[in-house]
Amino acid sequence: MNRKSFDGMRMKSVIVATAASVAVCASPLASAQQSGRPGQPSPLAVNPTSGAQPQWYTQHGNEVRASKLIGTTVVNDASETVGKISELVLSKDGKVAAVVIGVGGLLGMGEREIAVNFASLRLAQDSNNKATVSLNATKERLKAAPEWRWIGDRSGTTGNSSAPTQQPVSK
Repeated sequence: MNRKSFDGMRMKSVIVATAASVAVCASPLASAQQSGRPGQPSPLAVNPTSGAQPQWYTQHGNEVRASKLIGTTVVNDASETVGKISELVLSKDGKVAAVVIGVGGLLGMGEREIAVNFASLRLAQDSNNKATVSLNATKERLKAAPEWRWIGDRSGTTGNSSAPTQQPVSK
């Protein structure tokens, strides 16, 4: 097996494992939501079946914790720092739909948030086993990207925003 296909398989494993980890962590949050209508499950409920027994989970070696991704520096293909991950956006089924990245700022001033599809990122580990994140987009392309705006109360776990539909265009 050549290195490129091995790296591709490893990356897919990391992405699937990350999505599964986030889904498992988000399940209690989703279940705790109240819908405004008695007897109706929360729109965020991952498994709205009442009385379902918990399914225990065992960590797999190729997974990445969401808490370790948030705050991670994102670099582009030219190894330029383009921003930091500030949020992970979960879809209603508990999968990571998008990543919100703070771009264009200097020491926290002038920064704005953009969102990219999770599949647009390339995750890897450096020699110290620290997660590294890269994105195939120039700084100029990211500055021109539409700004991410949360709809509704950002402090809550619900919202009406949807994942971005455009992939970053290569340089």
